[in-house]
Amino acid sequence: LDDRGMGDGDQEEGAHEGAHAQAAGEVSSQPPADRSAAAAKNADKVVILAKNVANAPILKTTQFSASASHPFSKVIQHIQNKIRMSAAHKDAVVHLFINQSFSPSPDEQLGDLYKCFQTDGKLVIDYALMEAWG
Repeated sequence: LDDRGMGDGDQEEGAHEGAHAQAAGEVSSQPPADRSAAAAKNADKVVILAKNVANAPILKTTQFSASASHPFSKVIQHIQNKIRMSAAHKDAVVHLFINQSFSPSPDEQLGDLYKCFQTDGKLVIDYALMEAWG
């Protein structure tokens, strides 16, 4: 769930277009290239809030971001790996749920889940060591 380096090409392209518009004497309503690239980069990200349920351990980092194009299986793998770092939970099977109600298909894209189920700008994912909902 590490998306470093995204948008580098967009930044160069936007800066080049802005310079061309200024040279031609046009007024651009576009923000500077660095802001537009940052906005595009953030638009491709989904902020995830992971909440433990029942006896599931609390993660050190409960909020993280991932690419909107990633499948839900990446989040499953990420949270499961974090929980399995503990010797007490090294063989744990983790169940993930959206908004305390259902478990999406592992191939569902995070961006689609975010569009449908986000709360306060975050995709809330509840995780448990046993089936809790769904």
